[in-house]
Amino acid sequence: MIKSLFHRTRRTLANVWLNDLHAGVKQIAITGSYGKTSTTSAIFAVISRHLPTLVTDLNLDTVYNVPITALKLRARHKIAVFELGIDRPGEMDFHLQIVRPEISVITGISPVHADEQHLGSLDAIIQQKGRIIEVLQPENIAVLNHTDPRVREMAARTKATVLFYGTDEACHYRIENLQLTLTGTRFDLRTLRGVIRVSTPLLGRHNAINLAAAAAVAQNVGVPDEVIERVFTEVQPLHGRFSIEPGPNGLILLNDSLRANPASTKAGLAFLGEVAVQSRKIAVLGEMGELGEHAVEEHHAIGIAAANARPDILVTVGKLTRHTADAAMDNGMPAHHVFAVENVHEAAAVLQKHGRSGNVVYLKGSLMRHMERIPLILDGMNVGCNVVSCPFYHQCPSCEFLESGYNPSEKG
Repeated sequence: MIKSLFHRTRRTLANVWLNDLHAGVKQIAITGSYGKTSTTSAIFAVISRHLPTLVTDLNLDTVYNVPITALKLRARHKIAVFELGIDRPGEMDFHLQIVRPEISVITGISPVHADEQHLGSLDAIIQQKGRIIEVLQPENIAVLNHTDPRVREMAARTKATVLFYGTDEACHYRIENLQLTLTGTRFDLRTLRGVIRVSTPLLGRHNAINLAAAAAVAQNVGVPDEVIERVFTEVQPLHGRFSIEPGPNGLILLNDSLRANPASTKAGLAFLGEVAVQSRKIAVLGEMGELGEHAVEEHHAIGIAAANARPDILVTVGKLTRHTADAAMDNGMPAHHVFAVENVHEAAAVLQKHGRSGNVVYLKGSLMRHMERIPLILDGMNVGCNVVSCPFYHQCPSCEFLESGYNPSEKG
């Protein structure tokens, strides 16, 4: 009762603080099934270099994050950037009781949280996330990922000016001459003001698309192109979100283990297939969570994407990824290059046997699959936990069950 009253009071105060006492602050909101955290981070990095900017904490639940961020506003701030994640019906409208965006960004739609415990269906995801552009006024701006057909079709749902970004010819912010390497990405970004030459440490086509969104927002709040270009050369990947890291036994770890959904997993595999390296490529794929009735078909589709990427070795971890392994072999991957294993210890054993110094290992899986245990095992740490999925959001090195193992029946 007291806790509930506290949260309601904080939300009321946050609304007044943001929309009445700081009414001159321009509000920017970002949502999507994938790419929203990286895009939010890029938007903040660029705008904050030019204007005093406040951003939501990337590690807090949005329900608490929005009012906490709003109450952090001070007189110096000109921009407030809100990442609006949702996983329950009505949650976006709950956020929009406080946030009143003038620029809204939708990064992509995927059947994440389509299970019955969350939003329930892909249609519900589209409907709920679309609220972020439906509330915009004609003088506002909707920045939409044209590369994602589900997002592209959402343009009809807003009265605002629509700006498309991506790789397609119809984009107002279009990526051209893309060059991918393990050390960074280069491309020309054709914008409404001309061409920005981008060289960034961020990896992959999908991160180039995220930067195109950031440029669209930045230009429309008055950030000069030279500032955009300079910041893009400095922005760093977030840990565990497609970051290159030194791995155990001399492996090169392409760590993308903090989140997994169909779109981001396909993007990671596409990069693995496109990028030129001197040694072998290994893909280690954990399960994608919260897909509901789409779980089997989406894991099967990842197997097709893996076959197209042609890693030298594919390791799939967990029951659902059996569909991934089967689809990969059905689509041309040799069976002796595919290892469908049950848990992280078996996955580590495959890497111990077949991995060599200098090999590139793409590590991917939903947060609660905790794929970060695999390099810990290879590093010689005592990892006793072998569950495929656990309920903890924190990373395994700080978990009390790392050595003893987590048993759901014993919790509490």
